[in-house]
Amino acid sequence: MDNGEEEEITEEQRNRAEANRLAALAKRKDRISEPNNNSWKLFKCRKLSGNVDFHKPQTPSPVNPPPNPCTPSPPPQRFRARLEICSPDSFCVTPVPLQGFTYPGENNCLEKLRDCLSCVSVLHCTQTTCGGKACVYHLRDYEAVLRSLKSSKSIECEEIPWGTFNVVERLSNSFAAGRWIPCRPEHLPDEKVDELISKLPKRLLDTLHPFQLEGVRFGLRRGGRCLIADEMGLGKTLQAITIASSFMDEGPMLIVCLAILRYPWAEELERWLPCLPSDIHLVFGHQDNPARLPKCPRVVVTSFTMLRRLRKSMLEQEWATLVVDESHNLRCTKKANENEEITTVLDVAAKAKHLILLSGTPSLSRPYDIFHQINIVWPGLLGKTKYDFAKTYCNVKPVHGCQGKIFQDFSKGARLEELNVLLKQTVMIRRLKEHVLLQLPPLRRQIISLTLKKSDISQAVATIDLLKGRTSGNSGAKEAAGVTSDESSAKDVEKAFENLKFVAEDVQVESPERVDDDTGCSISLRELYDEALGIAKLPGFYEWLSIHPIITELGGEEMMEASRSCHKMIIFAHHHIVLDGVQEFLCQKAIDYIRIDANALPGDRQLAIQSFQSANEVKIALVGILSGGSGLNLTSAQHVVFLELPTKPAHMQQSKHL
Repeated sequence: MDNGEEEEITEEQRNRAEANRLAALAKRKDRISEPNNNSWKLFKCRKLSGNVDFHKPQTPSPVNPPPNPCTPSPPPQRFRARLEICSPDSFCVTPVPLQGFTYPGENNCLEKLRDCLSCVSVLHCTQTTCGGKACVYHLRDYEAVLRSLKSSKSIECEEIPWGTFNVVERLSNSFAAGRWIPCRPEHLPDEKVDELISKLPKRLLDTLHPFQLEGVRFGLRRGGRCLIADEMGLGKTLQAITIASSFMDEGPMLIVCLAILRYPWAEELERWLPCLPSDIHLVFGHQDNPARLPKCPRVVVTSFTMLRRLRKSMLEQEWATLVVDESHNLRCTKKANENEEITTVLDVAAKAKHLILLSGTPSLSRPYDIFHQINIVWPGLLGKTKYDFAKTYCNVKPVHGCQGKIFQDFSKGARLEELNVLLKQTVMIRRLKEHVLLQLPPLRRQIISLTLKKSDISQAVATIDLLKGRTSGNSGAKEAAGVTSDESSAKDVEKAFENLKFVAEDVQVESPERVDDDTGCSISLRELYDEALGIAKLPGFYEWLSIHPIITELGGEEMMEASRSCHKMIIFAHHHIVLDGVQEFLCQKAIDYIRIDANALPGDRQLAIQSFQSANEVKIALVGILSGGSGLNLTSAQHVVFLELPTKPAHMQQSKHL
């Protein structure tokens, strides 16, 4: 058939097409005439390109819409059960959220834990240090608890580190039996410990308080390898000397301390071990190297710096006992290699049989700091490396630094309650003053409120201006000399203080000092420049000190009797100009005193301490707070006065416990 024949259509087909056209026109006419144009209903949906913009018409939502297959379903419910040792013979199970899963809530988690662990007897429920709730179980039921938790699909288990569990479990036998059971080769049985204690000098033994004797026994049980972390002022030095003296026959002793503490250590050794004076050797320089002596002294006292400088000869000598004072200086860093001072101490400690560490603050700011101290006393206790320790007991988080670098942040701790139990069971003993308060002399605190006059404040401001070279002209010289009448307005005083640096810290005080301007106007002492405030308080302090019994008893016929009394006072101040003012007042009153500040040489410092401790006529010690931060033994004082406080509270912690 040709093309012409293919294109021909019948009359019937032509009529049908015309009818369809007319029907379509009719539908179009009806659609246009409708008020609501829903033309989209006439067409099938077609795929739209990405650049097509359209507005979906607003239609009422059905009451029960069908599920949208594109909406992601919520993650399943699951949580983590953290197992952590909380006492020498128990551990707790704490529910914590698990990333990527819906947390059911604390109460629901505890209910699931009870159901899962129904076959194990729970000791009790407790509140964690973070404020959450936990169930406590006996340590002997650990394996049963672990099996039950692992059988649950909705619970992920965070186990106790195996090394920690193994050590605590072994030592828990001693806790359960109520008597010491050695578990390491260097540990000594109680029979041997009692024998060593019985051989101590009677004078030394009688001096020890019960808690100090307990510390000595703790160290001897562990073969002279321990960390004494008692709070400052509880006699760590005395306990260390007592422990070390028990091993004097085994070989020489090396004491590493801060440079300014060499004299105090020698003095304490001579005091408690009278047989040693001729055998105590202090190292101040290369000329004092013990290797130059024909025979190694029984006791060598050196500083961290000199130990580093004499590293080779010190490592060649075999030390039976090593004592490291202020051992927190061995703090751990994130670097692969520590500085030379730290590595030298670590290397010497690795060869010593007995090792005694002393620190009132073994971890200054973060748990990570303590690794080296513990690792030299008990190698591997906290992990093979400091990074292994960080993975277990530090909440390691990545921190984005400059230039896109990422650092590991080790500042936060994890499982701290467990770490505390582990350390106290193994190598560390720590007591606070509040724990042994009944064994200590009573302490009474008193706040003295001073009323400051405008003249005191104006003179203090002028003094600061004079020191800074900011006074000029006759009027400036007049003010610098303190010639300012009490009739000056409070606004003038406020304006003068505006020229100084204001104290910005908002500290809470129980009885803040008052400024009396005779006009009802007052100036907040929190806004006063700290140095000017110290100077402004001096006149009021002189008045208070003048009526103190230490001053009033030193007159006339009572002079000789008072000189034989033991009442003494320590006065702390922060600025040298304030110390100068108190010193001038004491000279005017003819009162014997000593002064220790940053300018005092180590030899003069030690002589001053000895004078204050032994001479009854020396009644007062003037001490700079920063200089008194370590190495002072002023225990003969019964009164302590803080005339000033430092800007950082940490600077006065040691001073509070001299």
